[in-house]
Amino acid sequence: MDTEAPRTHTRKAYTDADGGRWCEVHLDTYRLPSGAETVRHRIRVGGGRTGVLILVRRGDDILLVRQWRPTIGRWAWELPRGFGETDPVSDALRELAEEAGLAGSAAAVVAYLDVDSGMLENEVAVVEVSVQGDAPLRPDSAGDGEIAAARWWSPCEIAQAIRAGELRDAFTLAALGASSAARG
Repeated sequence: MDTEAPRTHTRKAYTDADGGRWCEVHLDTYRLPSGAETVRHRIRVGGGRTGVLILVRRGDDILLVRQWRPTIGRWAWELPRGFGETDPVSDALRELAEEAGLAGSAAAVVAYLDVDSGMLENEVAVVEVSVQGDAPLRPDSAGDGEIAAARWWSPCEIAQAIRAGELRDAFTLAALGASSAARG
């Protein structure tokens, strides 16, 4: 039987200027089953709320958006995503409107992901959403400059982009796998 490693102490090492609305970093001390203590970083984003990752389907095609990711220093194609504010389905529909100008239907949570169980506290809900086949894409409908492009990808194009190392966002890859498993 697995033995838990209880947290024995926590110290907030960083809080953003908005009082932790976007990011907090904690240093936590844990007592391991061996009796030894270890200190780990724990990051909480979005106030600890569940994030949302939107897998948008138009028939068999899947919507990916392109944006600059300063952390990795390059442009990335990925599924639309965002911070949670209310519930995963409502958050997914709001983010979809902001990032691609689309109104979705038949939205449902298909999985919850622990995207970095070694450091990131938040879970992320994978929400599948359907859209009408003739709905026009309007990238960056929120007007904040976050999304540079949006386009529909066929399953074949996605597989080719993964093999070529062009599609490597872990959120996106995990959501595609979870969706595939949910569909059987």
